[in-house]
Amino acid sequence: MGKDIHFNIFAKNRSFMKQILKSILAVYMTKRKKKREFTLKELESKHTETGKKSFNDSSYFAGISKEGFTFVTRLSFRSDKPNENWMKVNIPGEGVWGFENRNFPEGKGFKQGPLEYECIVPGEKWRIKYEGTLPQGKKEEHIKLDVEWTAAAPLVVFDKVGTTALQVGKQIAKERWDRNFFNKLRELDQVHYEQAGKMTGVIQWKGKRHELEFVGVRDHSWGNRNWPDWDRHFWLLGLLEDGRFFNFSLISYGFVKNLKAAFIYTGDRYKTIFKIPSFDQLKFDSLMPKSLSFPVQEDKDGPVKTLSLKMRTFFPFRMDETYYLRQAESEFVYDGVKGIGFAEMGINLGKHEIDINSTC
Repeated sequence: MGKDIHFNIFAKNRSFMKQILKSILAVYMTKRKKKREFTLKELESKHTETGKKSFNDSSYFAGISKEGFTFVTRLSFRSDKPNENWMKVNIPGEGVWGFENRNFPEGKGFKQGPLEYECIVPGEKWRIKYEGTLPQGKKEEHIKLDVEWTAAAPLVVFDKVGTTALQVGKQIAKERWDRNFFNKLRELDQVHYEQAGKMTGVIQWKGKRHELEFVGVRDHSWGNRNWPDWDRHFWLLGLLEDGRFFNFSLISYGFVKNLKAAFIYTGDRYKTIFKIPSFDQLKFDSLMPKSLSFPVQEDKDGPVKTLSLKMRTFFPFRMDETYYLRQAESEFVYDGVKGIGFAEMGINLGKHEIDINSTC
């Protein structure tokens, strides 16, 4: 009996020490990535890795106007699969029109066919252009969209803000480590940044010219991305009426769960959020809910605040026929202050049973 007790204590201590060592190594690996530095020009350039499996360079712009026009657009350049592209527009009184993944030729810079993002001043000004058709079911209409993006906040790079080495390291250390795990882990080694802004420009629709102003958000990332590895995620990006800009994100891959990223821009600086819930702590009414509410703790010893949102206009997408992704123009309330922005949720269709027709 005594030998069994000593053996059990030894085994528990050994397991505990092993977990401690894994945590230390995982934090060290994460800290090393956070030491990377990029110039503004490097950040705002297209990155390609010809022949590198699953490499992806993705840029995204979205805008909301007070007149009810909303658009989301994305250009993704991939090394070993066809490029991805989106353009979906909500037309007041007519619903959502748009396409995904048309067979456009790749152009110079951020350009596929007639869809183009032009960097005018890195970190400050961009131009988004598209002229062509947009379908809605069997119908099709011509549109011209030409808007200029102006930054309303500095770029926020996730190597520096939004995550901590300790948070990410703890999640990595919980998983079973083997060669396949470390191969998959390369997918986390992305460069990713975001920005809030304003857009002004023109949408021409059915012969009528609409001069519009948009509240806007954008992001740019590059690195490995393999949609079948994704299990589920959400990405919430909003601008509050008092000028604050925030991101609350949560993603689970097949190989590591509950990776979190969150920040808030207070007008003069970005702050990494201390704590948001994991998936198992959230009370969803379905796999793809249309409203959310959860607690947020900005600082370790600070008060708990509430983020709530209602999703209004939906923009659904299928990623490599494996991963279902749904964006939504949304109304937010954070810390008692109203705001607007976009809520993206996604789920792996091979791992979860869901009727996607009921999600929009």
